[in-house]
Amino acid sequence: MTLPHGVSTIPLVTILFALAMASNLSAQISSTSSSDTQSTTDGIQKHWNEWGIWGGISFDAPTLIGKTPSARFGEVGLRYGRVLAASKTVAFEWTIDAIPLSTISNERLIRTSSPFVFTVGRKSVYGFGAAPIGLKFNFRRNRRVQPFGQATGGFIYFSDQVPDLNTSQFNFTFDFSGGVQVVNNNRRSFTVGYKYAHISNGNTGIYNPGVDVQMIFAGLSVFR
Repeated sequence: MTLPHGVSTIPLVTILFALAMASNLSAQISSTSSSDTQSTTDGIQKHWNEWGIWGGISFDAPTLIGKTPSARFGEVGLRYGRVLAASKTVAFEWTIDAIPLSTISNERLIRTSSPFVFTVGRKSVYGFGAAPIGLKFNFRRNRRVQPFGQATGGFIYFSDQVPDLNTSQFNFTFDFSGGVQVVNNNRRSFTVGYKYAHISNGNTGIYNPGVDVQMIFAGLSVFR
């Protein structure tokens, strides 16, 4: 498979790996009925910890908030979550994500060998960061298939100014996501979902065009 120029393959490989593991995960789900209404023991419980890995890649760059229409974005994350509360049907979790790798590609000014000459082209920039603020709600917490909604906030430090010159290497991030988390009786889970993310330097650069991306993501995790 040939990817568009400038898109890192690492986040995509992570997603494909996670999707390939889905069939193995479903085989581990022991059940006495094929009906989704069957409960998984007592479901996600208060004080459980979630440890996981996930990856995502963008498929669109709208300009709802950000003004960079050509952006392509991908990232890989490591997650820790703590279930703070659980009602009869909903589990509320605080999450913290470490982002060891992110990549963004967009049309931008590029410095040439001459310090005063620039050209316009697509460039990939890599970064790392964290999202220490995360709020996640799992609905139908005692079922195998659990819809969820989440919002996270954090930062990414890039190897160059993003998304263009005279912006900033340090950017703030926030996103809203939703999807499905499949949890088996061994507390292992597979997650797939959609995310709308915004990247902004918070007006710390000379100007702040911002970047919006729509993403698909997938991940594997375990509750302990």
